[in-house]
Amino acid sequence: MAFEFAWNAQKNQMSDVKGKEREQEREGKIKNERIDPTRTHLNYDFVKSNVGLYERTKERRDELKKEGSRVQKNSVVLYSNIITIPKEEADKMTDKEHEKYFKSCYEYFCDRYGKENVMSAKVHLDETTPHMHLHFMPVNKENGKLQARTVMGPRALREIHDQLPRYLQQRGFDVVRASGEKTMEKLNIHEYKVREDMKQEVLALKQQVDDLDLEYSITRAGVRTEKMKATEEVSKVKKQSDEQIVTVRKETDRKIAMIQEEVSKFEYDINLHREHLILDTDDVKTQLESTKRDLDHYGKQLQERIDSLKELNFDERIDLDLKPNLLKKVTMASETFEELKKRAESAEKMQRALRASEKENKSLKESNQSKDKELNELRGLRVENRKLQREVEFFKQIVEKIKAFMTQLVKPELRLSPKQMDQVIGYAKFQAKDRLGRNQDVDFQNEFEKKGFDKAKGDLEEQRKELRKDLLDMER
Repeated sequence: MAFEFAWNAQKNQMSDVKGKEREQEREGKIKNERIDPTRTHLNYDFVKSNVGLYERTKERRDELKKEGSRVQKNSVVLYSNIITIPKEEADKMTDKEHEKYFKSCYEYFCDRYGKENVMSAKVHLDETTPHMHLHFMPVNKENGKLQARTVMGPRALREIHDQLPRYLQQRGFDVVRASGEKTMEKLNIHEYKVREDMKQEVLALKQQVDDLDLEYSITRAGVRTEKMKATEEVSKVKKQSDEQIVTVRKETDRKIAMIQEEVSKFEYDINLHREHLILDTDDVKTQLESTKRDLDHYGKQLQERIDSLKELNFDERIDLDLKPNLLKKVTMASETFEELKKRAESAEKMQRALRASEKENKSLKESNQSKDKELNELRGLRVENRKLQREVEFFKQIVEKIKAFMTQLVKPELRLSPKQMDQVIGYAKFQAKDRLGRNQDVDFQNEFEKKGFDKAKGDLEEQRKELRKDLLDMER
């Protein structure tokens, strides 16, 4: 499809030329935000020279003055032209085609005004749309003098508008004469560039609007999907939490019942052993006392008989008729002594049994203390279980709040970006950590969660500072 030839011209006095040079050579501070400095090195000029535009123009002006041209301070010595390729057409063309297009325009002006009078043909590729700044001096080829009114009058402008598109068509470009808006002739070169840039910007904005509409549709569909996923996840988490609570509660009750049963059994065994121990101890004491009394009694009898024998002062000539009776009496005393000895041994065995019973009693007491300790630990588990239940309830509340927050995301004005959502999650993690009084480190999925966490921490510190300040003010 053919595109319109875009060309704009502006006349300049000698005092304007230096500014034109600075503009096309990108000298000084660049105010045009559409210029990309990283692409400036791609710009090129069809006029090869070791001096700048101002010096070339000045030298040529002086030559024309010597040849008879009447040049005053306010004389028009240079025409600045901008030739542009529309962006949509430029995007279809290669770099070689760009160069051929601009070079064809350069050659046309060289043929029309003389190559020696074309001071510069600088192609700019570092802006939104490729274009060429072509500067020529309005020299009348018939008499060789500077004559701007004759060379660039209305008739000449119409000729250029008619001839140059045909000139480009002959070189293979599908270009036609511009629509010829009268206002175009009144635009200066800067206004023309701004107008062209604005056209391109409008097209870009339209494309952005279309892209945003598409992105909004995709995002809205994504939000709905995420909302459904979040709802399912919340339900799943809630169900798992309830199941875990029930499981923990059942397991705790089972352990409590087992320990209580063991404690009851041990208490029964302790009481039973205690009763047996009391009975055995009483029997042993009774037997010991009886044995002691018998020992004292028989010992006393034995001592009396020994004393009586000493008084008789027996010798070897003792009457044999008396010896059997004495021996019989002594023998009886010996048997009695053996019986007493056996009783003493029995008493010693009873004492050992008593000590063993005392040792077993001590062991049972220690076992009872161990069971008491386990029972206390079990009570601690009950307390911890209740604390865990409170924490679970707290997390349920957080989940419900997140669920409510996700519900609001369908409103466009409340939509959050993924980064903002991560910050909200980090903020909630700090609130949960502070609420539960946990000292463990918090795991972050990304830097934005940590940023939200630090934000919540900073807010809490600010609140505490304000509170301390208020307390100090009250004390004063």
